[in-house]
Parts: sequence; C-alpha cells; structure tokens
Amino acid sequence: MTETLPLIPYPSGAVAMLSGSFSPPSQLSVVADPYFDTSQVLFYVREYLGMEVQEGEQSPNLIIAKAVDAMDEQAYRLEVFDQGCKIEAKSLQGVFYAVQTLRQLFLAYPSAIPCCRIEDKPALRWRAFMLDTARSFCPVGEVKRIIDIIASFKMNVLHLHLSDDQGWRIASDNYPKLGEEESGRYSKLEIRDLVAYAQNRHIMIVPEIDMPGHFTAALASYPALSCTGGPFTIPKGEGIFSDILCAGKDEALSFVKHLIEETASLFPAPYIHLGGDEIPLDRWVDCPDCRKRRKALGLSDEKALLRWFCNEMTSYARSLGKQVILYNDYVDQAYDETIITQVWNPLLEMTKSAHQIIMSDYFHTYLDMDHTLLPLPVVYRYGKQLQTQKYSSLLGAEFMLWTEHIATKEQRDLHLLPRLVAGAESFWTEHEQHDYHRFVNTFAKYGSAYLPSDAHITPKKLWNTFFIVSALARYKRRRRVKRNSRKAGIMLS
Repeated sequence: MTETLPLIPYPSGAVAMLSGSFSPPSQLSVVADPYFDTSQVLFYVREYLGMEVQEGEQSPNLIIAKAVDAMDEQAYRLEVFDQGCKIEAKSLQGVFYAVQTLRQLFLAYPSAIPCCRIEDKPALRWRAFMLDTARSFCPVGEVKRIIDIIASFKMNVLHLHLSDDQGWRIASDNYPKLGEEESGRYSKLEIRDLVAYAQNRHIMIVPEIDMPGHFTAALASYPALSCTGGPFTIPKGEGIFSDILCAGKDEALSFVKHLIEETASLFPAPYIHLGGDEIPLDRWVDCPDCRKRRKALGLSDEKALLRWFCNEMTSYARSLGKQVILYNDYVDQAYDETIITQVWNPLLEMTKSAHQIIMSDYFHTYLDMDHTLLPLPVVYRYGKQLQTQKYSSLLGAEFMLWTEHIATKEQRDLHLLPRLVAGAESFWTEHEQHDYHRFVNTFAKYGSAYLPSDAHITPKKLWNTFFIVSALARYKRRRRVKRNSRKAGIMLS
C-alpha cells in the first residue's frame, strides 16, 4: 500500500504505509549504534524533535542503526512502528536527514503518526544556496537562521558571497583595512562560529572571494593594487565596474594569495570560490604592468592573461588543499581541468565541458527576481530539468539570492519562501517522484509549521503566478532575459 505523506522534500525511494500508528511519548528513549557519535545523535533528536531524550536499552522507542547494506552516504531508511521508530543509515549525515523527516511527521501528526517505511536518498549530490552578503550585509544570527531553514529541507551547501564591488565582509589580519565594521564585517571568531554551527547541521559553507573583477571594495582600501592607482569609492547598487585587480603587479598577486590562504584557513570545506565573472579587461589593455606580464609569459591577449591568472590562483589554492570554483563566463578547455565551473549564464553550452559543473542559471535560480518573473512552478521544474538532461559531469545545483535591493530579513524571506523550499525538493527528490501540486498542497498546510516561527511567507496568491501572470509581467521577463543575455554576450566577446 502506498500513500502520500506530507513531507518536503518528498522521499526519492519507496514509501510504504503499514498498519497501525505510533503515538509519540513525552520522552524518547534512544538507543544508537556505537558506530555513530552518540552525543551528536542525541543533539539531532533534542534539537529537531523538541522532546526530552534519554539513552535507554530497555524498550527504546527510537533505534539508530548502521545500515547493513551498501547505502549512499546521504541515504537513510526510516521505519515507524506502533511501538517506536527505527533509523538505518551509513553515516551521521543520513541519520540527520532521517531525523528531519521524522520531525515533519511529528509536526504533521502530533497525536499519532501512521506507521510507514521510507527509503530515501538525494538525486543531486550538491544542493546549495548562495547568499550574497557583499551587497547587503547579513548578520550572523540571520545567517544561522538561513542555515536552519536549508538544513531542515535537506540542502547541504551554503555558498557565501563575501566580497564584491559594494562590500568586503570578512576580516583580514594581513590587510586590516578591508571591510568596515560599521557597515558590516564578519570577524574570524564569527566565521568559525558559523562554520561550526553549519557543520552540526551537515551544511558545508563554501566561501567566495570574487576576483579579479568585482573588486572595487578591496581597491578602495588598497588602490595601489589596481592598474590606475585610484582613488576609488565603494559604489552603491548594481553594476559592472571598469577597475579590477592588476594582473601585472607582483604585490597584487601576493595580495590575493594571502587572502586565499587566510580564507582557506577559516573554512574547512575542500572548495573555495574565486568568482571570475563579469570582468572588463580594458584596464589591462592600457596597463604597462599587465603588458609587461603578458610579454614575459608570451600571452597573446588579455583573455590569455586572465586564463593565466585564474590557473595561477587555482594552483595556489590546490597547494592549500582547496579545489577552485569559477563562474562560467570565461572558463574553457585551456583552464585548469580541476576547476569546477558554476554556470549562471545558460547561453554557454557546458554539457560537453571537461570541468565538473554546478548549475545555477539565471532563468531558474535567481531568487532576487520578483515572483512574477520567476514563479514557483518554474523553480520547481528546475531539478527535473537537470536530472533528465545529459550533463557529463554534473556536481549539483544552486539557488542564488543577490542582494543589491534586498537588505532585511523580511525582504529575504519574501523572495526565498516558498521558492527555496520548492527548489530543495526539486534537488533532493528523484524526478519521477516530482509532483508540483502535492508540494503546493503540503506547503500550504504545513509550511508554517516546518519553517521558523518568524518566517515571512509570500502570500499564496503569488505561488501560482506562472498560470495567472499578466501579459505585462511576461513581457518584462522576456526583456530581462534578453538584457542579461546581451550583457553576458558582451562580457564574453
């Protein structure tokens, strides 16, 4: 017997309904296989099930066992019987995801949970959310709240965009002028706290330090690292700015290598994002230092110099144990093959690339776009599109929130919810199990319970704007897509 359970994301595997129901007790008696870190398991249960917990060998009503069969590291099996529950997993990560599923069952059925058996594992390995903290600073407490949200819906990567033209958000011992405390900057202590908080919830934080473009905030503090020498002021709002890091000056290369080393020391993730998008090369054409570097290396033009710069930084990051991620504006077969390419511009064909790819094209993932321009059904379909297309080396996908015009918790929530939750399901759940109407019905009934109590959820009347959007909204969407496409074409020309 099969039945739809009110779960987000919906399980990828079999869901079988069994006879009977389980009435949650006031206190859970938990027995965990010694293979797992018991303190961590008990943390999951206390944190997410909201119940008193005791370890007990006698009549346990929650058993955590190591999977005897070869399961994916993120997979789990959850069984609910009339006398209790059993979780089987290969790793603590699988246990964590099982607890998230059990949490939703406890919330949806507070008196009696229907007995069931659930087999589950993710469709995509990399299920990420990018938060732009550079344009608008996001306080530590709010980042933690976002971590809680994405962890609850089984996403596993938080990509933090920490620098851009409009702001530098991470403190540096080597370069103390970077960033301004008054406008928002994370101390090293705060970064370590965030990393630990995320790790406890199986979220990997991947830092991004954008270079050599989108670098005005750094050049405003250290103008000698530019081609012209400045001075520079930090801009407001969106835009692509002409002044970038000088690739011809040794001190500029030393500067970014020190930044890579400092950043790598703070984030244990094996990845570091170095941006590499929207880079006007005009300054390098006229810069004597860049021309000298080009000549010394025997490079044909500024694009070749950019390729050399990215490969040089990739090699340095690799010496620190980090794999580099770059946006797909310029990456080609001559770039270091270990670079992971993040595709924001879908006009570039990446399915045949030798590089691993992360998909985040602006047609489907830019959640800063209004709901009328990027409606919920379009977001939900993205996971199926990725799963059914033949990418040679797909690592996973991301949803993105750029914050030039989004500065408050309320604004963030109204852009993210429920689209980010729909995206989480589309990334986790195998496409054969996707059902948009099931998701909408489940979120409408239980979304406010599954999310933090202070979440600001976009009114339901906007959820289905794909079906009711006006001709004007469709026209605006087409114009924006064309404008972005032209911009991307210009930057790549």
